[in-house]
Amino acid sequence: MIGKIVLTVLFFLLLTTALAAANECLNDDLDADVEWVSSGSASIAWGRTYELVASDESDDVYILRADDFDVSLNASAISIEKGGAVRRAILNLNRQEDDRCFDWDSEIKVELTDITTDSHKTPSAHLKFYCRGMPELDINIDATSEDFEEIHVSSDQYAPEKEKTITIDVRNTGDAWIETVKLTVEIGELELKGYKGLEFHDQTIYKNLGCMEKDAKESINFTVIAPTWDGITSPYEINYSISVYAKGFDIKDGQHETNNSMTLTCTDPEIRVVKSVSYDEIGMSPCNLVRSNKYSLRELVACMPEALIYNVSEWSTVELRVYNVGFYSVHNLNITDSSIPDGLRVAKTYTKGSPACVSEETPYSIGYKLFPTKPGTYTFDAPSVEADFYGKDFSWESSGVTITVHGPHINLTKTVAEPEGYGTYKVTLNLRNDGDRAAYINLTDTVPAGAGYIEESAEEGIEGGGLPLSEWDLDLCRVDDSHRIAVEGVLLPPGTSLEASYLIRPDRFDELNLPYAEVWFRARNYYEGVVRSSFWESGVEVAQVWDPSSGGWVTPDNGSGKEGVNETAVPTPTPAEPSNSTQFKTSQQVLLHRSDGNQTNQTVLHTSPQLFGITDRLPHQIREGVQWAGSVVGTVCKMASTIADTSLTLIAIIVAVSGFLLAFVLLRTGGPPVSPGT
Repeated sequence: MIGKIVLTVLFFLLLTTALAAANECLNDDLDADVEWVSSGSASIAWGRTYELVASDESDDVYILRADDFDVSLNASAISIEKGGAVRRAILNLNRQEDDRCFDWDSEIKVELTDITTDSHKTPSAHLKFYCRGMPELDINIDATSEDFEEIHVSSDQYAPEKEKTITIDVRNTGDAWIETVKLTVEIGELELKGYKGLEFHDQTIYKNLGCMEKDAKESINFTVIAPTWDGITSPYEINYSISVYAKGFDIKDGQHETNNSMTLTCTDPEIRVVKSVSYDEIGMSPCNLVRSNKYSLRELVACMPEALIYNVSEWSTVELRVYNVGFYSVHNLNITDSSIPDGLRVAKTYTKGSPACVSEETPYSIGYKLFPTKPGTYTFDAPSVEADFYGKDFSWESSGVTITVHGPHINLTKTVAEPEGYGTYKVTLNLRNDGDRAAYINLTDTVPAGAGYIEESAEEGIEGGGLPLSEWDLDLCRVDDSHRIAVEGVLLPPGTSLEASYLIRPDRFDELNLPYAEVWFRARNYYEGVVRSSFWESGVEVAQVWDPSSGGWVTPDNGSGKEGVNETAVPTPTPAEPSNSTQFKTSQQVLLHRSDGNQTNQTVLHTSPQLFGITDRLPHQIREGVQWAGSVVGTVCKMASTIADTSLTLIAIIVAVSGFLLAFVLLRTGGPPVSPGT
């Protein structure tokens, strides 16, 4: 047992000796191992003195004097005085180095290099001076830079909860070795990770670097993690410091030390603003208005304006997304976005998150599902986002987007001008296609009984309207004392216009009421609609515009609040119930419905509120068949009231088959435009 204890003690003694040897330099003999550094030279004449300052770091002053010379001028007696103490030595030129030099406590060394005389035979000793070389420690701290997606964290910055590797280099930049070098690193509030081979406790890293020769370098590295941000304190007030100290001893056990530090600061907040569009090119297309037997259209608009228009087959979504790609939540963002251009309407608005607080986990976005009301190129300006982040102002922006809408844009004007004499007025109808797609048009106008239509003036007016009379499918009919003028199936290419006119001779124009003219147009992709002109009440022109949110065609006096006339109508009529009046058109629409979710196309059959009269234009046999199908459906519905509990399945099958037959008949009746009321 005693033997084991002795062996253990011997082992630790040997280990301690080995560690001490590793920390201490071997060449530590003052007589032989001082590393001298040249510090100048001087020529001192016999009996003269010279003051020598050993080094910039020391205030010691040495006074040297050439006391005497031998006859052969091969040796000189040199004395050194410091603080009242004097030391003398005889230095010989022609001997070994030890005989040519002498030092003062290994701090300075004097070497005799030559002896000369002047013209008066006065000798001078040429001396070269040396001072003891001193070690000098230098510390360099370096840190890695990191990229986290779009955020660059520089070497002097930190990111909460993110790793950063620190490298510390210790160099001996002096002129002599240094031993027992100890390195101390204080990391403060940072969390230490990956410190293999280092001693660590109380948030301090320790490393014994041992002996370092001049120009030697020792390095350590470790990884730190910045704490989690509390979400309250300004990040600009949260800095993390790494302080480094190093010290060691020279050949005379003089201590040398140095220190350095690095401060890690926060990154700035970073917001990414993205403006995007799902389809930058779309076409004009059909759609439907919400109908209700319980509420008026205005009431529907008030309670759910975004659901007013539905089944739009051509649409695009413009979205503004605000992402926080930085490390700090940003509050109270001020977002400046472009307004919706005139010619696009919002079908649906959706938001996610809130600009009151945008973080990595809670981005903010706002999107608009838009459908066009007229063709054109619509520009959405670049959005910008501003924020005050703990007293510092920041701004971010994105690029804008554009949407190009293709399709015809039909404009119809109706003007009344009085020619010279006889109280005759010329009524002019002008059609323009300001879009980029062609459309077939049907033009309808009514001359009331009191207007005094002049016979054959419509034919004469058409002859001067840009097309030969043979190309106009003109239909003139008289109902009581009124005249109905209709032109059907005229192709209106993009950028072209057509004009027609007729003459009237009313008894009193100031009592005349003229109805509006109406154009029904049809383009490709099932896009069709109605355009109306101004009308006259008691001789005064009244403009009207299409405003779905106000119920259809309105005038500035009844609440539209808009100026201008003859906007191309969304191809859905007013939500009023159909009647036998000629101002209602009937047609069938086959709408291509674009799904929001998977972008697949579905063919859905819809019948617009204005388009219920298509059966009046069907051949007689088909019309009778449809009427028969309708009577069968009515009979089945009556039967359902008595046998509802037992025959629901049978009734559902019969109704489905009847609906299929009706849809099949309707789909078979497509063709060129047909004038209203025919």
